[in-house]
Amino acid sequence: MIKLLAKLGRFNTVTFITIGAAAASVAITATAASILNNSGYNIRIDIAIAFAACITVLIVPPISWFLVGSMLKIYRVEEKMRRLASYDSLTGLFSRHSFFDSANNYLSLAKREKIVFSVMIIDLDKFKLINDKYGHPAGDAVLKLFADVVNSVARRSDVVGRLGGEEFAIVLPNTTTREAIEFSGRLHDAINKAVLKYNEVFISYTASIGLTAFDPDTSDNIDDLLARADLALYQAKRAGRNQTATFNPDIKQVATG
Repeated sequence: MIKLLAKLGRFNTVTFITIGAAAASVAITATAASILNNSGYNIRIDIAIAFAACITVLIVPPISWFLVGSMLKIYRVEEKMRRLASYDSLTGLFSRHSFFDSANNYLSLAKREKIVFSVMIIDLDKFKLINDKYGHPAGDAVLKLFADVVNSVARRSDVVGRLGGEEFAIVLPNTTTREAIEFSGRLHDAINKAVLKYNEVFISYTASIGLTAFDPDTSDNIDDLLARADLALYQAKRAGRNQTATFNPDIKQVATG
């Protein structure tokens, strides 16, 4: 209900409330006057209706204006709080908590419908050097730029989140490993082209990606998939960074950045 009010806006909502209240007041007044007239009273129904309508128009708008305004103000505050809880304040991507919620919801669907999908972890290479050389504001600008780059490549159905620091994760619905590799190739290309100009200095960066695919015939959960993607990320880092690696079960170490 409150979402409908927010969509209509304060003025339109008050207008509809006033019209509805006036119509109800007129109907009740006309019915009551008719009943009283049938009981021997001599009431001018037209005057009674006009009086009821005028009183409604005078009283309802200021009261409903205040009440609707208060409701919308509370709604906007709640929406802002929900957004702050759901999205990373720096990049605008899903927060860690929201990413896991969305990823787990899709995992449940994939298990039920036997859908293959892919998961990738992305880590910006040697990000600490950017912070050390250019300062943390420059590092924040790089993270924002990266988020824009990801959004330009990702589909609307993809679940993209910031896990923390310079580490990100993506769930690619209905995507095989081969298709995920093609996606990562487009992402690498987009990153290479998106050079940041910060305080008259051009800052470029690269990213390493680890990916794995969900097999609907297994009992894997999101933590299992991310752990495998993390191992693949270590392989990409060890092989020289700025590349994508798929999960290899022989890797027994965790990516360290």
